[in-house]
Amino acid sequence: MISGSADVDRASPTANPVGRTQGGLIELKRAVVVLACGLGLSAACAAPAAADAGGAYSSVAATVSSVRCVAGCPGSGSAQTGSLLRLRGRSLNRVRRIVFLGGKGAADDVTTSTSKRTATTAEAVVPARASSGRLRAVNDDGLRGKASRATVTIKAGGSGPLDARVVGSKIFQGAARPGRLDLLARRPLDVAVLLVRVADGAVVQSWPVGQLAAGVVRSVTWDGKLAGAAQPNGRYEFRVLPGAGARIQAATAPGALATGFFDLVDHMFPVRGRHDLGGRAAGFGAGRSGHTHQGHDVFAKCATRLVAARGGVVKLNKYQGNAGNYIVIDGDGTDIDYAYMHMQSRSVLKKGARVLTGQEIGRVGDTGRAHGCHLHFEMWAAPGSYTGGKPVDPLAYLKAWDEFS
Repeated sequence: MISGSADVDRASPTANPVGRTQGGLIELKRAVVVLACGLGLSAACAAPAAADAGGAYSSVAATVSSVRCVAGCPGSGSAQTGSLLRLRGRSLNRVRRIVFLGGKGAADDVTTSTSKRTATTAEAVVPARASSGRLRAVNDDGLRGKASRATVTIKAGGSGPLDARVVGSKIFQGAARPGRLDLLARRPLDVAVLLVRVADGAVVQSWPVGQLAAGVVRSVTWDGKLAGAAQPNGRYEFRVLPGAGARIQAATAPGALATGFFDLVDHMFPVRGRHDLGGRAAGFGAGRSGHTHQGHDVFAKCATRLVAARGGVVKLNKYQGNAGNYIVIDGDGTDIDYAYMHMQSRSVLKKGARVLTGQEIGRVGDTGRAHGCHLHFEMWAAPGSYTGGKPVDPLAYLKAWDEFS
């Protein structure tokens, strides 16, 4: 457990020079190759491959270090024809093809194209007739990488025409990531999607998705609101029904092709690291010199990340002798102001800025009148903090958010 009296490591992170060093080595190697070519000393100069910019240098061989099925997955750690795979590794930005190597020899090798390429990630759909085994990345200039150490397990295709996957088991109201359902059809298919509140069976929203193309991921997203109003906490279910027309409002209609659950949560615990809610002295109403405690102290190491428990608009961003560096956020869709005090430094968020639930607002500190690094957290009812509102004991709320977050 971390307490307010724990020793604190204030060491600043140092910059990591590895990336620059690797880049310098690559440029040095290229310079050596150019010099060798000019002197006629290198056989590798005979037929250089063209780079994207029209240069004479070949690309860097890609390395695939891990493979994960992210949509259309028949089970944990496995994939099937039409599944969407996410590859991680190095130098993947120029990879245009992935070869499924299968067993020994090239007889069962199957190739597919890639999408959403970055230096460290790429995506590929499992093609028909692909077999379990290692993968090989092939660049746009034909350079072949080594066979990956990571393997993919491919099972026979499922019996249904479609796979659906909910991204994230918990969705936070007002956060950057909405609720999302990924759909992957094994054949062309016309569908509609319903969002149902499990507690009362009410249809909250519907989407006439229409025609799905085989092997292409389509997504449906929901921001936790209905006509601009935040919906209550609880469990929600996506239901995928055949046909995008007449049956779209039939929440209880039989024959759903797929379903997926998630929990909608309205707040995120603000301290994103190990923490301690302290004892009675840390609580609301505890005695202080000349006043009573109007919030709750959450102890954590200095520089632990702080996020907005609820998104909204920055109302104040100041320094005060007792509170230290602090920020107040008017919670979106609530009558509550949320105050975060003793932060390590002033928040970069300006007064009037919009903030999302879970967005970083600062770091735990001990500025102002504080003994040890901690977050002093306050909640104020309307009309707000120090403007006629009343402080609310936040402990029960903090405990509930901690459980969900």
